[in-house]
Amino acid sequence: MTGRPPPANEPSPAATSPAGLLRSRAVVRRYTGEPVDDARLSDLLDAMLAAPTAANKQAWAFVAVRDPFRVRALRAFAPGMIGVPPLVVAACFDRDRAVRDDDAPDDDAWDVGLLCVAMAVQNLLLAAHAAGLGGCPVCSFWPPAVRRLLALPPRLEPVLLVPVGRPAEPVTPSARRERDEVIRYDVWSEPAGGEP
Repeated sequence: MTGRPPPANEPSPAATSPAGLLRSRAVVRRYTGEPVDDARLSDLLDAMLAAPTAANKQAWAFVAVRDPFRVRALRAFAPGMIGVPPLVVAACFDRDRAVRDDDAPDDDAWDVGLLCVAMAVQNLLLAAHAAGLGGCPVCSFWPPAVRRLLALPPRLEPVLLVPVGRPAEPVTPSARRERDEVIRYDVWSEPAGGEP
């Protein structure tokens, strides 16, 4: 699916249908210079915080960065951040709020925390898409530099940097695996011919 992004004051056409919104979202790596205003940022952050979370612990924390100097500094330590966005949201796992089971290894809390942070970032990306913006979760960054640039306390572990902005070029969703390759009903069964 290709198309031009809507003007700044109009919602994305995909926002008219929840299923259309989900299917038309795509990775955006290059951005126009248009800033993300306070009202739009507030909406994006509210959508992010509405994500599901294990045991409602909300073991996450986020830093919304719009200062151009700090955005460029983050970009210098994040090779996966290709364009220069007007906004970067640093999504962090809050170890102090993690779901803990005394009988489970410490890695379990980390794994569950990552899932919760990822679901919040998905909400952010969908809300951005619905607003005619786009983004891309970036995990290729140098954590010590991000930690220092954002003054993160030891309990907060940066997990993803999410650049967000208005797409500089038409957006096209990437190809997806075929449904019959990844979905079965009731039980998993191999298709005829034995290939997964």
